[in-house]
Amino acid sequence: MGNYLIYQAYGSADILNEALLSILSYLRQPVGATVLVYTDNPAHFQAVLGEVAGVAYVFIEPMQWRAWRGEIDFVHRVKIKVLQHAAAHYAGQLLYVDTDTIFTQSPAAIFAALAQGERFMHVAEGRLGDGNPLNRKINRALQQASGGPALARGTIGPDTRMYNAGVLGLRSPDAPLLAEVLALTEQLYRLYPKHVMEQLAFSVVWARAGPVREAAPWVYHYWNLKEIRPVLARLFAPQPSLTLAGWQARAARLDVPALAEGKAQFRALPGWQRAVWRWLGRGWQLPASLPS
Repeated sequence: MGNYLIYQAYGSADILNEALLSILSYLRQPVGATVLVYTDNPAHFQAVLGEVAGVAYVFIEPMQWRAWRGEIDFVHRVKIKVLQHAAAHYAGQLLYVDTDTIFTQSPAAIFAALAQGERFMHVAEGRLGDGNPLNRKINRALQQASGGPALARGTIGPDTRMYNAGVLGLRSPDAPLLAEVLALTEQLYRLYPKHVMEQLAFSVVWARAGPVREAAPWVYHYWNLKEIRPVLARLFAPQPSLTLAGWQARAARLDVPALAEGKAQFRALPGWQRAVWRWLGRGWQLPASLPS
């Protein structure tokens, strides 16, 4: 029973570069887990990581990625299928993270908790009934669809707690739960086709199976910082003579969590205040002095 850190990184170079940054952040504080990169482009990673021990690539053809989107053609259905594949082929603790994540500290405690049967998601995002605006929209849509739909052996009501699915932790014997998540995702997406419906399905199924642990103390998820992608493209531009230690040093100079928090703080200001700052030419933007 091993420990596995799992990424799905295919298609756009932006996604591959995010995964590289995340893997490098893990390798600064490794815990002996095997890094499994589900990808269509291993060479992109090998150009930076070389043949580093503990990193393996699961090559997936473009046709398979499309098939994993299913009849509902939902991009985040792929995440479930990746986890099902991993659970069927790698026995042990499975820690999936989105590419736009940074390990802020060693995940040793997560893997230890997984071995004890606990399950993880990234962070709680409030209840459907009184959480953020999207949660409330989903709640209204589900209640209007069938008066509080009975899905996955229970009702998904206003008190349902939504967790962010940028991190998902489970054991391979939990594979039957993934089948429940898949079925529920397809039901929910057909009712209300929003990009977080697999997240809601994981939240519901995980909570019904037991307490949900938050991975936020160990993993930072910068989903709100797409502006960083051109910086990462420059950071990971080909450098044939650079060693892994050199790549580590380059990546360590980029404080992505601080940048994401700065943007989030600006977005939290009242709308009129943001408008004034923009009118003054002082709206939020990435610093010009970022390392590359």
